Amino acid sequence: MIKILKYSLVSCLLMVGFISCEDEDKARFPEHAEIEKGAIFRTVDNGGIINRTDIAGSTYTVTGELVSQGDVANVSVLVQFVDRTTDGDPTTPDDNSTGPSLVETADVSTFTTNANGLPEKTFNIPIISALASLGLDVSLVDGGDEFVFLIEITMVDGRVFNLENTGASLTGELFFASPLAYTGLVVCLLPEPPSGDWVLNLIDTYGDGWQGSQVVATIDGVETPYIVPDFWGATNVGGNFGDPAYTNVTHTVNVPVGTSTLTFSYVAGDWPSEVEFTIFAPSGNVVATGGPSPVPGEIVLNLCNE
Repeated sequence: MIKILKYSLVSCLLMVGFISCEDEDKARFPEHAEIEKGAIFRTVDNGGIINRTDIAGSTYTVTGELVSQGDVANVSVLVQFVDRTTDGDPTTPDDNSTGPSLVETADVSTFTTNANGLPEKTFNIPIISALASLGLDVSLVDGGDEFVFLIEITMVDGRVFNLENTGASLTGELFFASPLAYTGLVVCLLPEPPSGDWVLNLIDTYGDGWQGSQVVATIDGVETPYIVPDFWGATNVGGNFGDPAYTNVTHTVNVPVGTSTLTFSYVAGDWPSEVEFTIFAPSGNVVATGGPSPVPGEIVLNLCNE
């Protein structure tokens, strides 16, 4: 870094007859007044189970707070349906994808002030309302399909901020946490979980194991954590950095006949961007995937093919 700065300074001195460093900076960066100021809808919470066996009782929720440098008029939620059904042929998905379509618009006056002193709003979107907005028949929805909920912010002066015109530094950066798009997976919940051997395939893409991350299986209230051993820590099992013991581990979770409840949850540790996992039901079907950087909390299982 020191060498780079030194060479940059020399370059500027050599070019003094043609253009100064100050002039170069002026040409490169826009004036503060030229930078467009708008608003973001920073995520406070989001989620919801879209149960194919109970669409009428399924709701997706998005809660966010407004951070703005101007007057906001309203915030809208639009919905888009992504058809992932393949009819047995993964190369030819159905063509029922549609949207986006408006579901709800909330005037900024309906927002409440939260503990951060910012306007906050919770959108509770019934899936039947999303279907009605899209003009989509429920018979076209299957397990593995997705509903994507999009946020649009309209300013008093008429400008609109959405996923298409908001930069990745705002939608993807952790502090701003303003993705402006939230995906709900369609799953099927069964009265009882399938019994037998469930398989967890846990991956660390860097090669040194999971530093604190866990996938926790809870069977009728009894929790069992599963991990990729930590090369640097107490769970070191020997071998070399990058060995399969620290990169790709398989665990078997036996679910006895008569089990009432089964859940899997992800607990985030250090370096979650290296964490990936796949969960297989006893049938061999993939019922959940996660990562990199899985969302902490309960892992939604898609049991529509069980």
